[in-house]
Amino acid sequence: MITVPPTSRLATREQLAALVGRNLRTTARVPQLLMFSLTMPMAMLVLFSQVFRSVADGPAFPAGVSYIDYLTPAMLAVTTVMAGTNAGVAAAIDHTNGLHDRFATLPMRPGLPGLARTINETVFAVARASILLAGATLLGFRFHGNVVDAAGGLLVLVVLAGAMSALFGRIGDRLRRPDVVQFAGMMVMMPFMFISAAFAPLDTMPGWMEALAALNPVAHAADALRGNVLGTARFGDTVAALAAAAALWIAVTARPAGRRTAVAPGPT
Repeated sequence: MITVPPTSRLATREQLAALVGRNLRTTARVPQLLMFSLTMPMAMLVLFSQVFRSVADGPAFPAGVSYIDYLTPAMLAVTTVMAGTNAGVAAAIDHTNGLHDRFATLPMRPGLPGLARTINETVFAVARASILLAGATLLGFRFHGNVVDAAGGLLVLVVLAGAMSALFGRIGDRLRRPDVVQFAGMMVMMPFMFISAAFAPLDTMPGWMEALAALNPVAHAADALRGNVLGTARFGDTVAALAAAAALWIAVTARPAGRRTAVAPGPT
């Protein structure tokens, strides 16, 4: 066994840039997947805005708020979670085709491939959000906040995208089969989506769901984004959303630092 030498900060940045570029090119080479990934949030927004719009007639629904304004910020959070599964599938594919084994022989920090996937998914999260907001505007959505609200919402969205990408990427690293990762991702994704006030106020749900929502970073993100959109954002909500997403991100990526080794070539 030979020890892979440590890399300099400059080399690490160059390697990360190369990995991010590789991931972006790989995604762009499958235009069908790219199209569905970017337009699926809009299709979901149209569907949910029609199916659940009667929720706005309930007594627990905020007065003076249209359902499209209530739903759109939550859809930003929900579609970010759903898109996180892409990172898990990408990680599994890299294991299947042996790319991670080749990475292990290079003088590269072990966390760089996962970080590159996270950056890739964050870029597309912002693109999906832009398309979703444009489509929601056609359905009557209006942004009621100010520039600070917009900046806060963007920050919450980016940190949540990073946390979800890291989580599902770790699932892909563990399971290493794209088909299994897709099913496992759905099982993880559903509680994130529905144990929250994304589609209906928490007051209309059982008490145990309200308790679990306090631990759900997507629930905190949906509340913060909704406040940003409606112009009723509270600093505490934004901090809670950022803290919850960051805590998940750290918990997922934290692991004991070990010395990376590569197998020395055998005699020819």
